[in-house]
Amino acid sequence: MKFNFVSRAFLILSGVLIFSGCMSMGPKFTPQQRRALQMRTFETSYDNVFKAFKTVFQDEGYIIKNQDFAGGMILAQREVSQSGFNLGGIFAGANSNNVVGKGFEVSISLDKLNANLIETRMTLQSLVKTSQGGSSGREVLDVDTYKALYDKVNVEVQRRMARGLE
Repeated sequence: MKFNFVSRAFLILSGVLIFSGCMSMGPKFTPQQRRALQMRTFETSYDNVFKAFKTVFQDEGYIIKNQDFAGGMILAQREVSQSGFNLGGIFAGANSNNVVGKGFEVSISLDKLNANLIETRMTLQSLVKTSQGGSSGREVLDVDTYKALYDKVNVEVQRRMARGLE
């Protein structure tokens, strides 16, 4: 079967469109929308907000991997257990690269605007670890997830203020 130029161009264009369609899953966010999703401002002390974030993420099962109080950074990870096992690895042979772990990573940045105004930015990423030692991540841009986490932080900030821990 012989393809002419138009047929080839059609096949190439179709392939590109299908591939790009698969790559653009989920809503697209502008940088301003992403920032609005990830940022919140708190009217309390810097110490209160920093400790509230740590408490909430520890309560959520995250391990604090790194923190810098003076620099305003918290980095935490949570592994999600794999249910069942992957039969694909049995049949794939020795060169298979199977998923061996999943989890999440959160990065929190705090910026002291003045004595009682703290601007925060939280970035979430889903992680996948593979059997050959590699890992990959994908930014989580889910409105409900960010809202739920920030609501918990706000409750913890209020709880700490009520106890005089500000």
